[in-house]
Amino acid sequence: AAESKKAGKDASKFIESTPLVHQGEEEEGGDDDDDEDEDEEGSEPLTSSQIMQKAAVLMLGGSTLVAFFSDPLVDSVSNFSKASGVPAFFVAFIVTPFASNASELVSSLQFAKSKKIKTISLTYCQVYGAVTMNNTMCLGLFLLVVWYRGLSWTFSSETVTTMASIFAMGYVAATRQTFPSYWAPISLALYPAALVLVSYLDFVVGWK
Repeated sequence: AAESKKAGKDASKFIESTPLVHQGEEEEGGDDDDDEDEDEEGSEPLTSSQIMQKAAVLMLGGSTLVAFFSDPLVDSVSNFSKASGVPAFFVAFIVTPFASNASELVSSLQFAKSKKIKTISLTYCQVYGAVTMNNTMCLGLFLLVVWYRGLSWTFSSETVTTMASIFAMGYVAATRQTFPSYWAPISLALYPAALVLVSYLDFVVGWK
């Protein structure tokens, strides 16, 4: 009888201690997962000089590709516009952005898949960087070429529409730090609204 009582006590102690053992194992497993995530992020970050060298190589390679493919792309857009009878501006407004911003689109989708604050912040930084580059350096170089070559300016409606979209979205981005989900369809609606406005100013108002 004494042996059975002792066995019963040992069994109860084992049962009570078992969840604690599992809990400890789970906590250790969680720590291992965190360590794995940290290892995946990279335990050896690049130095400043390595980052600058890599950035310079990538920018040089990207500039070379742009210089090589830009002229054939313009010819393709012009030929497609003539063959389809659609104004070149609308073809460029719909087709060209997807071709020129494909890298930002793919990388943004990859960042968003992880659903982490850090990667989402990187996505926004990348989008803001692309918008800033397009509206400053690219537009500035374009205007410089127009001024230097003495080209005629016949894109008033397109310019007004583009600037209106920029100021509308820029005001929202400058006055808020968080963006609820309902801002997504509103922002996307600016794209077809810009096309409609350009069509109205060109073909109804006759503003060139």
